[in-house]
Amino acid sequence: MANVITYNNDKALLAYIEFLASSALKLGEGNTDRVFDFEDALDQTEAAQLAVDELKKIPEVNTLFTERWLPAAINLDELSKLPEGTLGNIYAREMKSQGFDPYFYKKVPVVDDISYLKMLWRSTHDIYHVVGGFNTDVIGEIGLQAFFLAQTPIPISVMLLSFALVKYSLYQPANFKALMTEISRGYSLGSHTPGKFIAQKWDRFWDVQLSEIRAHLGVNIIPNN
Repeated sequence: MANVITYNNDKALLAYIEFLASSALKLGEGNTDRVFDFEDALDQTEAAQLAVDELKKIPEVNTLFTERWLPAAINLDELSKLPEGTLGNIYAREMKSQGFDPYFYKKVPVVDDISYLKMLWRSTHDIYHVVGGFNTDVIGEIGLQAFFLAQTPIPISVMLLSFALVKYSLYQPANFKALMTEISRGYSLGSHTPGKFIAQKWDRFWDVQLSEIRAHLGVNIIPNN
């Protein structure tokens, strides 16, 4: 009986099973609460600590951990007044056109490195969509997760990729090729982008042209065909 799975000895695996089985979870339909709950269940895994340890080897990221930096308050109306082509203007336009709330994510208290990494990732996530050129539909989201996994191996990206593979193979097989194409595109782009997205203090770039930011980070957008 040593291999019996219990809540105490494998909370993360049971959370994943529940995540897969939940009929309430519909990625891409605005229901993100379960995603964040699932991510929280991964806090005590070895993978979560390894992700933190690896990221802190990057001097710029280690500085963020030390400072506990998070982006300043976001005002979409103010950002939309910035010049055309700037990150702030494009971000605000995209968020408004999609009806997105910059503070859609679940907040957690920052009490250690793992909780800080979650809040850093959650509070800057939508900016990555803009800079990386990923759509906000389900396949675009998974493409971004592949990009992020290539740059920053955090557990939630691995889990969401695996979930998408299961979901599409079972329930949307006609779209499986499109999913795999976007995963490949995202991972390739992340692997070949030297500037780490997680290392940036993004609110310093609101008034900078998006093209300049991409050039600075080495982002060479791969067309999504």
